[in-house]
Amino acid sequence: MRKTQLLKAKKWGIKRCISVAGSCRLVAGEIGGTIEPIVFIHGIFQMLGDLPVAQLFAARPTLIPDMLGYGTQASVPAENIALEAQADDLATLIVRSCGETKAHIVGHSVGGAVMMLLARRHPEIIASLVNVEGNFTLEDAFWTGKLAAMPLAEVATLLQGYQSDTSGWLALVGIEPTPERVAIAGKGLHAQPATTVKAMAQSVIETTSQPSYLEDVQAVLDFGIPMHLLAGERSRAGWHVPESVLCRAAGITLQPGVGHMMMLEAPEEFLGLVAKLVA
Repeated sequence: MRKTQLLKAKKWGIKRCISVAGSCRLVAGEIGGTIEPIVFIHGIFQMLGDLPVAQLFAARPTLIPDMLGYGTQASVPAENIALEAQADDLATLIVRSCGETKAHIVGHSVGGAVMMLLARRHPEIIASLVNVEGNFTLEDAFWTGKLAAMPLAEVATLLQGYQSDTSGWLALVGIEPTPERVAIAGKGLHAQPATTVKAMAQSVIETTSQPSYLEDVQAVLDFGIPMHLLAGERSRAGWHVPESVLCRAAGITLQPGVGHMMMLEAPEEFLGLVAKLVA
């Protein structure tokens, strides 16, 4: 980060963005102007930390914060971790960082559910939403449902297995384990403890199992906030978007040749699609 960017980040209170690589930084642009920033919300693993956003969003302020229990906030107790708490914490960061400028929010997977609660509870700070295969119903929580039901010791063992064999984890989720992907995924798998993973999984089940969650989604659309849907070509069939949401979305975009972890498979193409959606 240039010195001027660092000073401005300090001015606006940016204290905990991007810790996966062991640092705290504004990843593109400068905060404080009239350009609407982009804020990325990661999923149950912090897999967004190495996105090459500076290449595509050089002139646009872009933040990828750690949620509670992740990276710089990994020490947050599990009892303080829930989707609503994540939404409120992110709202505080956005207001502190961006002032009165509304932000475009990009939420992936579990981060998509956090994004919807953020928009429901704090619509005044939202310019638009990009929902990247975010959770809408329990049908989207097959894996998180298993994690939520596991004893913590089993979750810890599972996570340790992924961390020790990142190539195997990538193969398990259908991604060719190239050296670059293994390095990025390895950082993401080490960015949160098992307690965070279990707490987030439990909160996803508790939140999306309630009829009030889809009511919140509809309320966001009632606010007039544009919501774009973005899915991987290979994983779209497994994403259960209710018809009541699909018919009101600004549109649905498919990223060719990728699955649910499209930012690992083809990060430049992923960011290119996001750039078009928030233009």
